[in-house]
Amino acid sequence: MPVEIENLKVSENELQLLTQIIERTPIPTFVVNMDHKIIIWNGACENVTGVLACEAVGTNKPWYPFYHEERPTMADLILDGRIDEMQSLYAGKFSKSTIVKDTWEAEDYFPHFPGGGKWLSFSATVLKDKEGIVIAAMETLRDITQQKLFEAELKEKEHLLTQVIDGCPVPMFVIDDDHKVTHWNRACEAIIGTKSSDVVGTRDQWKGFYSEPRPVLADLVLENKLSEITEYYSERWAPSTLVENGWEATDHFPNFNAGEKWLYFTAALLQNQEGKIIGAVETLQDVSDQKKYETKLEFQANHDALTGLANRNLLMDRLNQAIAHATRDKQLLALLFIDLDNFKTINDTFGHNVGDQLLRETARKIQSVIRTGDTVARFGGDEFVVLLFAPENKKYVSNVVQRISQKVASSYSHKGQTLKVGSSIGIALFPEDGLTADSLMMNSDSAMYRAKASNKGGFFFKED
Repeated sequence: MPVEIENLKVSENELQLLTQIIERTPIPTFVVNMDHKIIIWNGACENVTGVLACEAVGTNKPWYPFYHEERPTMADLILDGRIDEMQSLYAGKFSKSTIVKDTWEAEDYFPHFPGGGKWLSFSATVLKDKEGIVIAAMETLRDITQQKLFEAELKEKEHLLTQVIDGCPVPMFVIDDDHKVTHWNRACEAIIGTKSSDVVGTRDQWKGFYSEPRPVLADLVLENKLSEITEYYSERWAPSTLVENGWEATDHFPNFNAGEKWLYFTAALLQNQEGKIIGAVETLQDVSDQKKYETKLEFQANHDALTGLANRNLLMDRLNQAIAHATRDKQLLALLFIDLDNFKTINDTFGHNVGDQLLRETARKIQSVIRTGDTVARFGGDEFVVLLFAPENKKYVSNVVQRISQKVASSYSHKGQTLKVGSSIGIALFPEDGLTADSLMMNSDSAMYRAKASNKGGFFFKED
């Protein structure tokens, strides 16, 4: 037969079944009727709150186990439809359930609970009879203390990691598995000139390095697109010798906010304890000074220290390359061997300083005549060699030689005295006067000696 308990009309069997279900569920649960009296307070609820069912059931103080002063619980608010009040009582900590209809969820900390306080996640919903009339409200609780402690510990570790990364003198940045920047340390800001606030939380790591979107090395490593590394870094990349599964590259960045730089950088994957890839880290090293030193050494190895012109090594390298191109494209080459006339007399009379100045001035005069794609080299002593790449014809070569002779023969002034030098020039043409660098050098040198012997200040082609 129906029985009435606290305005709930159910059969005795139904009531017993409902009571057992709620009582035996491991989820802390309590129910309040329309008068806000507690009619069910299960054992799990006792364990969490420390309040026994005999103390709670029958009272209209559902707030008592949770708060020090009277205030509505979420079940009270749901029961009365006072949803707007949740904003003031659970500001920023409540939301509507996305799973259960007409249910609201929140979480809060209760410091006076047994065991030194607890974090609870709780949800409340109304209970209706068969006609759909609200007859009670049920609130369930979930102890999330360990979860909160874990989250706090994780945040502390993340904070510590952030401090370690940010305080590290090695420029570095980190991206997650979605290619979003999670860390961009102060050293990275200093070397690149891009602030962390401009990139953290975005996929704009490229902005620190390039003028338009493209992957950085960390992006390529994260996606395992190793074939594209060559596309972006040409011959300037290799597997890291220090970092497992890491890759390294070197590149020039002309448009950094902090000024142009050469960087050596290494990127490697980041994995969790299960081995799942969770991101990538890229470290940077400013190697601009090293590159400048290498460039200086390379220049010194290939250029004359006195005049700055190409030296014998660079000349022969360019001559061999020019022969290869001219052979392929069936083009003409001209090699001019220039020897200064009267230089030894001036050098012996006025000293090496004057002689050196005259050589530097002669180098500038010869350079002023030829095109950008041609080469002027100091071959040694007072000898110069000019390589004309793809001249139009023999007449063009003769015109260039005459202009060089005129320029070199213009007077030099030293302490009020006019110093005059001339030049004897021998010319060898490719392919008619030789097919190799050595044969062209030998034939132009031979032609120069013929010019010097027959008429100083003149020029001879090999065939003359």
